[in-house]
Amino acid sequence: MNRATTLICRLYKSPFVRFAAVGAVATGINYGTYTLLILHFDDLWPEVAYIAAFCVSIICNFILSSYFTFSVDPTWSRAAKFLTAHLVNLANELLLLRLWLWIGVPKLYAPLCVFVIAFPINYLMVRLALRGRASRPTEDGLRSKEYDKHEQP
Repeated sequence: MNRATTLICRLYKSPFVRFAAVGAVATGINYGTYTLLILHFDDLWPEVAYIAAFCVSIICNFILSSYFTFSVDPTWSRAAKFLTAHLVNLANELLLLRLWLWIGVPKLYAPLCVFVIAFPINYLMVRLALRGRASRPTEDGLRSKEYDKHEQP
């Protein structure tokens, strides 16, 4: 393989890089929804638009995070843990949103500042929710199905 192909293969094997790719899709859905709501409803509080956008993006995020990022089967147990992790992150993000708005960042751009700060925290919490502490990646960077046995409901 040439160097570019080798680099792409290494990046694909990294759960953090896959998380970033899924995060970009979910963030795009989240920010797109938020922007539509803010632009079409002048009196809508930014926090309400942010929560609505979160609700729209969370389903796509869970499915992609399960299959693509962490290579685990989506179960109800994992969905509950994922949602719990994201609700904690949502609270963190709403506090950050309020902070950026208070500082004076326009409400259309404040979520972008939030996403940058919340991303690493979100990665750690979602990883713990979907993989748990006992998970071990295989040589190809993906999760072995044998570690999923203790996660089945």
